[in-house]
Amino acid sequence: MMRVWGAGVVLLLALGLPVAGKEAGNLALAKGARVGVVNLLDAEVTHFHAAKEIKDSFLKTYTVNWPVAAMLSEALKERVGQMGLVLVALGITDALDRSREDCFLHGSFARGLPKECGPPFAQLAAAEHVDAIIVLGPGLNNNAHAGSARRRDLPDYLRGWGFITNGEGAATRPRPPELFNMTELLLIGLTANGPSLRGREWGGIYSLEWTSFVPPKDPKAVPPEQLDELQPLVAGILARQAARLLQQVAVAQ
Repeated sequence: MMRVWGAGVVLLLALGLPVAGKEAGNLALAKGARVGVVNLLDAEVTHFHAAKEIKDSFLKTYTVNWPVAAMLSEALKERVGQMGLVLVALGITDALDRSREDCFLHGSFARGLPKECGPPFAQLAAAEHVDAIIVLGPGLNNNAHAGSARRRDLPDYLRGWGFITNGEGAATRPRPPELFNMTELLLIGLTANGPSLRGREWGGIYSLEWTSFVPPKDPKAVPPEQLDELQPLVAGILARQAARLLQQVAVAQ
């Protein structure tokens, strides 16, 4: 499947990614239920250059002025409203911020929500009176996160949003950069027994070409305004990711 957004071409690499460890069945919510949404992903874009010689490869991460929390809410709000649910923007508590690395990068969702992730989400849900939480966080290009969708041609330490340039393309017709989306979008259900993983969408199943890219004079110094070209492309991918996650919610009529 191929879709075109702005200056990029998106290829869906797989129709779905099996989610081991989450509870069976869709998360059942009543109409009017409050669904919290929280962003744990830093506003960063990583450039990985894959050169023919390893010594010529490099990686650089840029901080961008993107409103990631607003991008996430925008990706969700239309469909959530159509389903009769109420979207509630949540702030990041200190406990949730402290647990981010262990939960998302050092942990694994193969057997559900890691135990150390539960208390911060339970506290947040109780404070904000929400019935479920959708959270966006960083992932890694490794087996624990990507499973069979792991990109074996890329390093396993790539995380979050970024793009790849390739030095092996012909000089007269260089290949356009390819965006990557190493993120976890989770649906967390809340019961008397505590939070549980009820849905998950791995962002790495998409590959996007940055077709309008013009190589900068210094390949290790991409200007901020050029990086901002990526925001609508990433937002488009996030919208697809969010739509697929919401397919794992059932609303009682």
